[in-house]
Amino acid sequence: MFSNSKGGALADSGTVKKRDGIHWRMPTAMGVCWIIGLGLALGHHFYYFSLNGTIVPGQTQQEWSLRVGTGLAFLTKTFLTTGVGIACVQNLWWILRSRPVRLSTLDSMWDIRGNIFNFFDPHIWLRGPNVAVLGLISWCIPLVTVVTPSTLSVRSTIGTMLQEQQMPAIDFDFDKFYTMDDGGPTGPTPSVSRFITGAVIQGTIPSIPAPAPNSSYSLSFYSPLIQCSNSSANVSQQVYDWSRANNFYSTSFLGFTPETDNISYAMHRRVYTSYPGPDNGDRNADVAGKLIMTVSPFMPLDKRWVVECGIYNASYAVNFNFTNGVQSTEITDLKVLGRVRDHTQHELPKPANEDQLFAYTAMLKAFRDVLEGRCVQSGSTCTDTQIYSTALVNSKQIWQLVYNDNKRVGNTTYDSLGSILDVASELGQNITLSFFGSPYFLNTSLGPTVNVTIHPNQTEYVYSQRNLLLAYGLSVFISLLCIIAGLLTMWDNGIAFTDSPTTILRATRNAKFDEIVPVDSTAGADPAPESLASTRVLWIPEPGSNDAVAGLRPLPNEAEPEKGVSGNGNGNGESQTSSRSPITFVNGIPGWERKTYRPTIERVESEAREAEASPGGFI
Repeated sequence: MFSNSKGGALADSGTVKKRDGIHWRMPTAMGVCWIIGLGLALGHHFYYFSLNGTIVPGQTQQEWSLRVGTGLAFLTKTFLTTGVGIACVQNLWWILRSRPVRLSTLDSMWDIRGNIFNFFDPHIWLRGPNVAVLGLISWCIPLVTVVTPSTLSVRSTIGTMLQEQQMPAIDFDFDKFYTMDDGGPTGPTPSVSRFITGAVIQGTIPSIPAPAPNSSYSLSFYSPLIQCSNSSANVSQQVYDWSRANNFYSTSFLGFTPETDNISYAMHRRVYTSYPGPDNGDRNADVAGKLIMTVSPFMPLDKRWVVECGIYNASYAVNFNFTNGVQSTEITDLKVLGRVRDHTQHELPKPANEDQLFAYTAMLKAFRDVLEGRCVQSGSTCTDTQIYSTALVNSKQIWQLVYNDNKRVGNTTYDSLGSILDVASELGQNITLSFFGSPYFLNTSLGPTVNVTIHPNQTEYVYSQRNLLLAYGLSVFISLLCIIAGLLTMWDNGIAFTDSPTTILRATRNAKFDEIVPVDSTAGADPAPESLASTRVLWIPEPGSNDAVAGLRPLPNEAEPEKGVSGNGNGNGESQTSSRSPITFVNGIPGWERKTYRPTIERVESEAREAEASPGGFI
């Protein structure tokens, strides 16, 4: 007999020895797999975070970004599921130690991570719910490979970049603006006349070559400006007096150019072919050489419009903006520097800016050629002038001449129109800016170098980090709980397990397996015999008193003790075999020889107690 204190010491020694049986490989593998999985998940997050908002260089780079993300997701789920799988194996052996399990149920638990149909075996959920849950988790973790790679997407956006570029300037070359004959300069070239006529008729700036479909730049330059203003009271009165004196009641519009301040003389020359006499006016007067346009010249002052237009040198500051190829221009600063009078002959010595003077003169003359002439109210007919074909029709005064009292034509309404002065002033600015849409009048080598802001259409990465962190966070946290469960069951088992064939080979050395497996089933073909599938097994961590080996042990299906036999115990506390108390292993396979074991009643009771006893555990 051993004393209680000695027995307690032996029990403690056995516990320590039991814990010492845990090899470092399996707990280390679980921990390392989880740490690597966590590191890969964080690496996946930071990799996508580094790409967020950056420009996609090209299709190849985009494909490789997705490949890297998919690879990281695959490796993350691989390491996490490996750790959970090891934990699942420890829990499976803990179940086998805690309660008898039928071999058919053991088959389902063993292959639960490889065959999803095993989840439909209800015995798994009844006999080993922890194994079923861990197996289900190992199936769900790979879903991160579906969610996380898709958190990186692309979208079209407009970027911003600065690029220095030389812009063209207007080339005021004499040959482009003025013609010559044997007698000297004769007038505007056909190119200038055609260009100015088109600009006055169209009224808008033609298409200007853009540095890029989406770009903008600012340009400062000196160029001509055809500027219009209301005529002085003296000029307006002369127009009225001459119209009344010559019964000009039917005239609705008159455009003319006085060479002096003698307005009456200029009007007479415009309307009649005869000359009223010499023009004794002041040729240096401000109105001399300007185009005068009058609407309803015979009407009183409040209904009479007299506008004069001349050409000036001006400094421009213009913003050019292009959005998807559609241009817009805005004059941010315009300063009129001085009047430029007609320059029709070469001078000696030649002025440094003579080519520019000829160009300005040609522009104004071409402008006057379009608008000079007369229109009458009867039939709204015009002679010489093209006023009704120009953008000035979009002024209130000319609109009334064309459409009378009609307040709306198409999408244009009378109330939305400006005065003839406003429209003419805008037209003069547009004529200058229109030169930038005509390569013939431009010279790139003369232009300044400016900073062009380019807004290219580009593709950038977009990272939905919330979805990735949520998916990985759940996977990492749940896998950590699984690994903790695996470590605790491993500690409770006192041994670390794998699911390798050598583990099965070593754990099934009990001789009774040879008796319950039919010879014709040793090839392992599916399905297993019914008698074998219904056999219950229990894992014994240490050899029993009458067992030579530890490991899995089949339990008896039926016990039939014989009558009249008594058993005697030996000195070691083991029962002796008696022919009167047999325990029989029953196998229902036809033709299989029944094999019997005849342990004593003590042995039967001991086996029953071992089979029914459930070791202390946490699950």
